[in-house]
Amino acid sequence: MKKLIVAIAATLTLTNAYSFDVYQFIIWKSYIDDKGQLKTDQKQLQNYFAQNNLKPIKVIYHNRFLTKGQPDEDKIKIIANATKANPSIPVSFDIEVGNKFKPQTVLPIVNKTLDLYHKYGGAAPVGVYGVLPQIIFADEQFNSSTKNRYKQLNKDAEGIAKKVDFLSPVLYNTWITDFNQWKVRVDFQMSEAHMYADKYNLKIIPYISGSYLDKGFFKKKIIHPLSESEMKQRLDYIKSKGADGVIVWEGSTAMLKNGKTPTYDKRAGAYKVITEYANSK
Repeated sequence: MKKLIVAIAATLTLTNAYSFDVYQFIIWKSYIDDKGQLKTDQKQLQNYFAQNNLKPIKVIYHNRFLTKGQPDEDKIKIIANATKANPSIPVSFDIEVGNKFKPQTVLPIVNKTLDLYHKYGGAAPVGVYGVLPQIIFADEQFNSSTKNRYKQLNKDAEGIAKKVDFLSPVLYNTWITDFNQWKVRVDFQMSEAHMYADKYNLKIIPYISGSYLDKGFFKKKIIHPLSESEMKQRLDYIKSKGADGVIVWEGSTAMLKNGKTPTYDKRAGAYKVITEYANSK
């Protein structure tokens, strides 16, 4: 009997160790339901995600926790208290402040935000968007000099690893359409993430998206959804690099090339693969 219990426990541990969670922060309205009908209701879409095992995550933007560029104790207290009602829903602070090449303009704000979150008893797993490892923009030349520069930035930010539960390297496609070029960046970002995640026993849950950005995205907000094969390539590769899951983010202001708003359709394309991954437990 004792051997049986040990065997079951080992099996459960192994299963849990290889789980791959799909979180989403997709503030869209349009989706195709299981009957093939177009729906345009943001709340219903969130329920639809839940029905398809895409887990919620609270990505929290600046205005909700900073005041005049500094962590606001009252705002962060509200956030921390709110997590006590739903402690299973992770929190990811989006702290895109300062000059990333001058850590003194970034790290004090990140650290104080996390310190206040813990001070007020934040009950949900917490992470930070794109600081450890630091985000690398698509238009930055990616060579040995760039890698060394970012290795130092990540080393400077190591203290963050002591205050979070997961790291979130940013693995967006942006306008990089070449899979091999994207992989080279992923290799570096995941290697850096593992350096700190393994040391501090953290999960790695990267940010991804199911689309490319148009080169003029920051003016016209146009995106190009990935094909089914392109999305599968990327998710398979991220998983092979030891990620514990992904956070699927899609911009709420995004538009398609034809002028229509994006629609979540699990029957085809990138979102079919994302949904299949979420249901593959």
